[in-house]
Amino acid sequence: MNKSLAIFLIALTLVHTITGETLTKKREFRGVWIATVGNIDWPRSRTSTSGQKIAELVQIFDKLKEANINAVFFQVRTEGDALYQSNYEPWSYWLTNEQGKSPEPFFDPLEFAISEAHSRGMELHAWFNPYRVESDTGAYERFYKHISKTKPEWILSFGKYKMLDPGNPEVQNYILNVIVDVLTRYDVDGIHFDDYFYPYTPKITNEDSLTFVKYNRGFTNIDDWRRDNINSLMKRIYQIIKTYKPYVKFGISPFGIVENKYAGTDGFNSYHIIYCDPLTWIREKYIDYITPQLYWEREHPKAPYSKLLPWWDSVVEDRHLYVGLFSSRFQSRQFISKGFEIGNQIELNRKHKNVYGEVHFSAKAIYENQGGLLDSLKNNFYQFPALLPTMKWIDSVPPNKIQNLNIQKDSIRITLEWKEPEINSQAETAYGYVIYRFVNEEVNLDNPMNIIKIILPKKEKFVDQLNKNLVGEITYVITALDRHQNESEGESIRIVIK
Repeated sequence: MNKSLAIFLIALTLVHTITGETLTKKREFRGVWIATVGNIDWPRSRTSTSGQKIAELVQIFDKLKEANINAVFFQVRTEGDALYQSNYEPWSYWLTNEQGKSPEPFFDPLEFAISEAHSRGMELHAWFNPYRVESDTGAYERFYKHISKTKPEWILSFGKYKMLDPGNPEVQNYILNVIVDVLTRYDVDGIHFDDYFYPYTPKITNEDSLTFVKYNRGFTNIDDWRRDNINSLMKRIYQIIKTYKPYVKFGISPFGIVENKYAGTDGFNSYHIIYCDPLTWIREKYIDYITPQLYWEREHPKAPYSKLLPWWDSVVEDRHLYVGLFSSRFQSRQFISKGFEIGNQIELNRKHKNVYGEVHFSAKAIYENQGGLLDSLKNNFYQFPALLPTMKWIDSVPPNKIQNLNIQKDSIRITLEWKEPEINSQAETAYGYVIYRFVNEEVNLDNPMNIIKIILPKKEKFVDQLNKNLVGEITYVITALDRHQNESEGESIRIVIK
């Protein structure tokens, strides 16, 4: 980064900090996509050692934690492959440079990513591309057990691009089996799908006509049938997630424009081209959250963020809206010199009552500090830790209060210890804790500035180092969290330091 650009970014951060325009929230979804296809984010090299890949992932999570990110969408299925020990699909080419080849020495990237996320208090959502089996991202040899080899009759081909046929009932069952395999064997917090349904380009024409004849389910309009193919799978996935693990969230990140008539845009029409129907998912409650990819600047001539955001805000009803931001684009040298678009979009998000947060594409924009984004997040926009928004339709019962809180002080530290809560009506105790500190001020649990630590996973001890600012009456308040971060009543304790 050149000197003039660095000075410009520092000035921008100072202006936002001084004016207090960020409207920091106590509860906010702060997510990132860690993309593995094409080695966008991880691993940087397919031929690096397992140790190097592990170390690299640790560094990524460390940087994300530094930015107060609290959720990660980790891509585990890019094109009919797996970045985990799958019972159905071969190891990904993007992991080992050879599809079907396991890491040597062995490690399971999904298992490791879950552990790294949870140890830092982050959710981990397993990110799947449900239909794509081959793209033109790179040409490589497919493993002999890859679905394109074993079930060629399930495949729709569009030149270099190949995908599973959404209208084939056997395909639906296969995708469900893949999801259940991960859901039952890994401690994921969410299942996440991206925006690839029917192909973007070329638009499907008659490639699935025989499937329509065979499996039309009474539909006479092939476009309506295609949308229903997608919708019926989303419904079944939601139902099966809630059957096996009701606490696991399901969300999708569709293309940001559904139909141009809704927000006055003039762009790609996903409802009619890729048969994406998010309004039905929201209305019929097939999802827990929606993350539309609003990848344009606020005043884009054809797809302005300033128009799309309020439209999405108006249609989400009682599901969560997390906005997808194209951070790696707007933090590039080409855009950042024109202004801090991502910062302005975050501020705009916070002014809309149904926007619960955002997700950054992709992680490298933060962990590489592109355009100073990491610095801006940790020093300003995400300066304080944030709890995740609660989903009352999944769980609305908070844990009970903690027990037996006590405090000890020596010459260098204050130590708080307590006992976990009694089991509540949902047979739950604590999944984690929040530590608040107030120095010579009234207790206010609504202000995130007073959160000094979110302890996830749970540990019934906290050590606060003494410093020159800890003088007078110090009040600590501790609350318990469940897995969905419903928060208990607080238990407080005071100490006077002279």
